[in-house]
Amino acid sequence: MIVGANGTGKSSIVCAICLGLAGKTAVLCRGDKVGLYVKRGCKKGFIEIEYKRGGNVVINREIHVENNQSIWMLNGRHSSQKAVEEEVKSLHIQVSNLCQFLPQEKVGEFAKMSKIELLEATEKSVGPPAMYEYHCELKNFRNKERELESVVKEKADFLQKARQRNERNKLDVNRYYEKKRHLDLIELLEKKKPWVEYETVRKRLEDVKKEREEAKQQLSSLRQTQAPMLKKIQAIENQLKPIDAQIKAKVRQLGQSYWVRVIDDIKQTLTLKQMEEEDHRKRISNTKRIIDDLKAELANVGDQPDVTPQIDAINAELRSIQVERGKIDGEKADLRREGDNLSAQARGLIDMNNMMKVKEEKLRSRHRDTHSALEWFRQNRELFTGNVHEPMMLVINVKNHGFAKYVENHIPFNDLRAFVFQRKDDMEKFMEEVRDKLNLKVNSIAAPEESCSRRAPSRHIESLRRFGFFSYLREMFDAPDEVMSYLCHQYRVHDVPVGNEQTKAMIKTVIEEPYIKILYTAEERYSVKRSLYSRNISTSNSAVHPSQYLTIAVDVDQKRQLEQEREEIDQQMKALQQRTVQLDRRENDLRKEKKHLSELRGKKRQLEQKISTKQDRKRSSSYAQYIYKKYVTKSCFWLPQALSRLPDTLDELDAMLNEEQSRADCFTGLSESVVEEYNRREQEIKNLEKELDDKSNALNAYRQNISEAKERWLNPLKQLVDQINEKFSDFFRSMQCAGEVDLHYENEEEYDKYGIRIRVKFHSSTQMHELTAHHQSGGERSVSTMLYLMALQELNRCPFRVVDEINQGMDPINERRVFDIVVRTACKKTTSQYFFITPKLLQNLQYAEEMTILCVHNGAYMLPPNQWDEQAFIRQHLRRKARA
Repeated sequence: MIVGANGTGKSSIVCAICLGLAGKTAVLCRGDKVGLYVKRGCKKGFIEIEYKRGGNVVINREIHVENNQSIWMLNGRHSSQKAVEEEVKSLHIQVSNLCQFLPQEKVGEFAKMSKIELLEATEKSVGPPAMYEYHCELKNFRNKERELESVVKEKADFLQKARQRNERNKLDVNRYYEKKRHLDLIELLEKKKPWVEYETVRKRLEDVKKEREEAKQQLSSLRQTQAPMLKKIQAIENQLKPIDAQIKAKVRQLGQSYWVRVIDDIKQTLTLKQMEEEDHRKRISNTKRIIDDLKAELANVGDQPDVTPQIDAINAELRSIQVERGKIDGEKADLRREGDNLSAQARGLIDMNNMMKVKEEKLRSRHRDTHSALEWFRQNRELFTGNVHEPMMLVINVKNHGFAKYVENHIPFNDLRAFVFQRKDDMEKFMEEVRDKLNLKVNSIAAPEESCSRRAPSRHIESLRRFGFFSYLREMFDAPDEVMSYLCHQYRVHDVPVGNEQTKAMIKTVIEEPYIKILYTAEERYSVKRSLYSRNISTSNSAVHPSQYLTIAVDVDQKRQLEQEREEIDQQMKALQQRTVQLDRRENDLRKEKKHLSELRGKKRQLEQKISTKQDRKRSSSYAQYIYKKYVTKSCFWLPQALSRLPDTLDELDAMLNEEQSRADCFTGLSESVVEEYNRREQEIKNLEKELDDKSNALNAYRQNISEAKERWLNPLKQLVDQINEKFSDFFRSMQCAGEVDLHYENEEEYDKYGIRIRVKFHSSTQMHELTAHHQSGGERSVSTMLYLMALQELNRCPFRVVDEINQGMDPINERRVFDIVVRTACKKTTSQYFFITPKLLQNLQYAEEMTILCVHNGAYMLPPNQWDEQAFIRQHLRRKARA
C-alpha cells in the first residue's frame, strides 16, 4: 500500500512501473513524450525494476529529455525496447490492460468501458493463454464468413439475374433460329426451282417429241393410204373428163352402181380427213388465242413500271436499318456496362440510410438510454413545434474520413450524444418525457437564440498557412444550422485551426501567435493559456485519439456525381430506345411495301411462265437442253431427299417461296449477335455456377472452422465468467448489496459483439442496473470497479496489479468494506502482488502482516531523505499523545 498526500509523488511510482515495463505513455494520460516524466531541470531520468522469478529479472531504463530517447538494459546488458517488451510479455504483464493496471487518470474510464472492451481486457488478464487468441481467431473467421456470405449472396443474385436475362434473350434466340429455318427453306426452294423448271421443260419436250412422232406416223400412214387412191382418182378424173357427160348420163340411166358407191366411199373418207385437219387447226388456233390472251394480260401487267429498283432500294434501306440497329445495340451494351460500373461504385459508398444504421448501432452499444430516447423521439416528433435534431453524432457528417478524429477529439461524447433543440420549451418537454417519465439518462442542448454558425474566425486561414494550417475545424464537417451554431458558440469550431507535421515542427513559433488558444497538428492537440498577470504562456498537449463514431461518412460530391452520371446514362438509354422504336416502325412499313411489290413482280413472273408453256414446241427442245446445262449440271450436288419433300410445280414453289419469305420478314431486329450474346452469357453462367460452388464450399469450411474454434473458446469462457460472477456476487453480498457478472450477447454467432455485463444494486428499494459511466454515482462506480478487480485477483495470471486512488469518492462505510475485501483477498498466498495507491485512509482499518506500507512524502518543502529521523518522529508523536 502506497500512501501519501496529493502531489507528493505517489503516482510517480505508478508512472515508473508503466514506463519501466515498456508501457506506452498513452496508458498514463499525463504526456505523450517520455521526456515529460523526468523531473524539471534534469536532463535525464532513471528507472530500475526487479522481478523475482527463479533468477531475478532486472530492467533498467534511462530516459533522455532532449531527444526523448531511452537506453535499455536487461539483466545488466544493453538491450532494445523490443526485447524488453518480449520479456514483459513472457511474464504475462499487460500495463495497457485496465483489469491489471489502473492508473489514476483511467479509473473513471473503467466504468466507461463497453461490455466488449471489458470482455477482451478480462480475457487477456485472467483467461487461459490461448483464450484471447481463440476469440480473435473466431472474430476473424466470422468476418471472413460474412465476406464469403456477402460474396455468395452477391454471386447468387448475379447468377439469378443472369439466368433471368438469358431466359428473356432465349426468346430472341428461338425467334432467330425460327427465322433461320425459314431462310434455309427459302434457300432449298430456290435450289429446287431450276430442277422443276428443267423437269417441266423436259416433260414438255418428251410430249412434243411423242406427238411429233405420232403425227409423222399418222401423216405417213395417211399418205401411204391415200397415195394409190389419189393416183387412181387422178387417172379416173383424166379419163372421165371426156366422157363425163356420158358417164353422168349413163349413171343417171343406170342409177346407183358399184362405182358410185366407190366414189362416195372415197369422198367420205376424204371428208373425215379434212374434218380431222380442221379440228387440228382449231386446236392450234385455240392455243394461239390463249397465248394471245396471256400476252395481252402480261402486256397490261407490263405497262406498270419495273418494281425491281424499288425492291432493291427497300432492301438497301432495310440493311442500313439493320446496321444502325447493330450500332444502337452496341451503344446500349456499352451504356449497360457503364451503368454496372456506376452501380459497383455506388455500392462502394455507404448511403445515408446505411450510415445512419451503423451510427445508431454504435450509439446503442455505447449509450442505450440515448438510443431508447431516440426511438421515442422518432415516434413522437409531432409533439414539438421547433426544430429538434437527433444526437449530434448522427447528424454530423465529416467531409473526409481523416477529419473525423479532430472533430471527435474536440467535442466531448456527452455532447455528441446530446439532442439539440431550437426552442427551450421543446427541450423541457422532451426532458420531462424521457428523463422524468421514462427514467432515461439523456443529454439535451438548447441552441443559441442568435445563430453563430456563420461566425467569422479571428484570422483568415490563409494567414496561417505558413505554419502548416490548412483548415478550421468547422470546415471539416457538415451539420444542421442549430448544431453548428451551438458548436461555434460552445467550442469555437470556427476558430480552431488544424495543421500538419509542419505545424508540429514550428510549434514553439505557433504558440506565440495571438488569438490561437486551441490548435491541432497531425496527431496532437495543443491548449495555449496566457496568464492574466505575468502574460506568460503555458501549453499542454495530448494525443489525438482515433475516431470511433464519426469515421463513417458519405462523400456527398462523389455520390451526387454518380447520380448525375446515372441519370445521363438513363437519358441516353431512353433516346436509344425511342430511336429503336422508330426503326422498328420504319422497318415494318418497308416490309409491307416490299411484300406488295414482290406480289406484283410474282404475278408477272407467273404469266410469263404460262406463256412459256404455250410457246412453239420446236423451241422447247433447245430450251430444255439450255436449262439442263445451266442449272441441272450446276445443282446436282444439293440434300435430294430434302428437295423431294418440296412441291414439284413452279406455281406451288412460287407460292411457298412467297409464304416463307413473308414469314421470315416478320422476324425483325434479329441478328447473329443475339445468339453470340446468349452463348457468351451461357458460358458466364457456367463460370458463375462454378465460382458459386467454390465459394459455398469455402463458406462451409469456414463454418466448420468456426464451430471448432467456438467450442475451444466459448466453454472455457463461460466457466471463467461463472467463477468471476461467484466471487463478485460474494463480495457484494458481504456489503449487503447485490451484484452479478454475466456473458452478454444478442446473437450467438456475432463473436465481435460478445461482452461482459456488470449489474449492481446498492439499495434494497431499487432494481439491478448495468454498470455504466452515468447511471451510478462516482463512489458506486469505484466500489463496483474495485470489487470486479478483486474477483479477478485469485484468477489472475499476471504477476501484479496496480490500482491508483480508486477509493476516491467512496463513502466511509463502503470504503471500509472495500478495504477489508482488498486486504483479505490480496494477502492470500495464492494471489499475485497488489499495489494499492491512496491519498487517505480511514482510522482503525484492519491490516495484515503480508502488507507492505510505503509512505510517500516528497516535495519542495519536505525534508530530504537523508535528513529524515524515524526515531525522532516516533518520540515526538508519543510526546504529543501523552500531552493529549
